[in-house]
Amino acid sequence: MLCCLCACQHGRQQDAGSAVSTDGLQTVAVQVEDGMFERLGDYLYADSYVCLDSVPLLGDLEKVEIKDNRIYVLDAFDKIVCYDMQGRVLFVLDARGGGPGEYASIADFAVNVGRQELLVYDRDKKTLLFYHPHTGRFLRSEPFVKPTPGALAAWQGTYFYDNKSHDNYPDDTSLHYSLLASEAGSAVTRRYFPHVEAESAYRFTVTAHPFSYNDSVLYYCKNYDHIVYALTADSVWGAYDIRLPNPLPAEMIERKADEREVVESPYSMGIEQFFVCGGLLYFTFTKEGFWQSALYDLARGQQIYCGQRMSDKEGKSVPLFRMIDGVYGQRFWGILSPDALAYEQEHRAGGLPGVLKKYDPETGNHVIAFYAVKSGRVGE
Repeated sequence: MLCCLCACQHGRQQDAGSAVSTDGLQTVAVQVEDGMFERLGDYLYADSYVCLDSVPLLGDLEKVEIKDNRIYVLDAFDKIVCYDMQGRVLFVLDARGGGPGEYASIADFAVNVGRQELLVYDRDKKTLLFYHPHTGRFLRSEPFVKPTPGALAAWQGTYFYDNKSHDNYPDDTSLHYSLLASEAGSAVTRRYFPHVEAESAYRFTVTAHPFSYNDSVLYYCKNYDHIVYALTADSVWGAYDIRLPNPLPAEMIERKADEREVVESPYSMGIEQFFVCGGLLYFTFTKEGFWQSALYDLARGQQIYCGQRMSDKEGKSVPLFRMIDGVYGQRFWGILSPDALAYEQEHRAGGLPGVLKKYDPETGNHVIAFYAVKSGRVGE
């Protein structure tokens, strides 16, 4: 089956864009469970911790990418800090201003390993700025008046833009697509998923982070969709059909239901943080106003857990866990904030690994925890 429907908008016929195959989807069905899951140590173990250098001090983290043996962090103060895999600072990109190579703010960034570029999107200036990903040296800038993407990613030398709405360019039907691809930055070369008018007109976002980097694939979770797509430089295809419990009905989108009504409703929505490692699948969504985390055994086709909280009761294999934020080097990884670490030190310092017992949450930055999948894990 091919997703290549046409849409008619403003009296013009919109081209179907590039075809997207949904043949061979793997179905994943989950149900929310009550209570806490305390057997995470049956499936994962904490492999290592990377304590990010304490200087410069980071604000709240907006985005983290781990690529090419480097950790790139965007914080709330509009700076990007690049670390090596031991947490040592390699360079700091802190270039707010009005001159060449400077930006007003950072809406998003992406590291393009194939092109050796670190792309910064400045929505205020409607500009793309390119820096070298190893040094932070400014390379060039390009005007980017449209589209106005909500998120961007880079994979296999190609840039991808999540484009939920076309309100800012209603007459330019070449941009009435949810996913846009560019080989070099500003020029759109491929288009996927023609906008559905009801979805584009409804400005409520249920999937805030549509792109999920995995070791060998970039996944895309489209707003309001239950299919998770795999992206390559020149193609997109459906990979998983996620069956959430009591999914958000189209009727609420069509009538533009009040956002608070949607958030507090009993419906499930907003698939994101979609990561596969060692035969395990992890993803998140929201239901009844709460984040739900799902852990699924792909080989057995069985849910391990789906609910609000995962932990390891024994605290030996996985002494610290909040969420999974990515996959790199055949390991899951997650961000531990200074506040989370301060809480753990206060309430159960004896169970912390040695490297974190010496950690000072008053002066320290975030820690990246890496979790490996256990071989011969319980249930196999």
